[in-house]
Amino acid sequence: MWTYFVYFAGLSIALWVISIIMIFLNKNWFINLSIIFAITGIIILGLFIVQYWIEIERPPMRSMAETRLWYSFLVSVVNVAIYRFLKNKLVLILGLIMASAFLISDILHPEYQSRNLMPALQSIWFIPHVSVYMISYAILGSATILAISGNINKNTKNQNINQAMILIYPGFVLLTFGMLFGAFWGKIAWGDYWAWDTKEIWALITWLFYLMLIHIHNRHPQKYSILQTLIIISFVMLMITWLGLKYLPTASQSIHIYGR
Repeated sequence: MWTYFVYFAGLSIALWVISIIMIFLNKNWFINLSIIFAITGIIILGLFIVQYWIEIERPPMRSMAETRLWYSFLVSVVNVAIYRFLKNKLVLILGLIMASAFLISDILHPEYQSRNLMPALQSIWFIPHVSVYMISYAILGSATILAISGNINKNTKNQNINQAMILIYPGFVLLTFGMLFGAFWGKIAWGDYWAWDTKEIWALITWLFYLMLIHIHNRHPQKYSILQTLIIISFVMLMITWLGLKYLPTASQSIHIYGR
């Protein structure tokens, strides 16, 4: 099924590009039609995920390519939902661009995986751990898009930061649950809740950055520039944890090596 991924991904990207063009045309009926194109692209990608899951007979959450696939799907869903509630066209545009970028990355760097899961992955915590993290990453990614879009339109910067912080809280809760599920999984797989593995340390660093962001927001909700900077830095930490650790020398000794 992964052989046909390029066609599904290409069609989704094409529909999202058409959606973005229609948004730029800035006509009411064009904008309404653009949402239909965006949602159609999401549905097509979702159908591929379902079919791929059925074919490989396991959750498609093992490789980095498979998690990027989930991220593209979820971040597009979250940003369409944000647009429906906030009517922020710029956020929808940036969200679809981000989703397309991750799909393009998968097209350029496909990873073919066997149907079988190694014993450590054959756990009841596998799906909850990965899925909660992916949803969290999508929400926090959308919050970052909101924060960055404030630099493009200075008149809405403060409003965008406030809206971004609304997303940060549920994203942080899910991030916390992802760590907890991972700890339970680690206890079953390796006999310890926490192994001070490279990935675990960076996950903790990311969690602490978001905790600091929330703390500062509670104490100084009007410090918009500081909050914006911390939102972006926290997301950079998240991306390092998810995508960047494989480039570190210590990654070769990580018990999370299967997640590359």
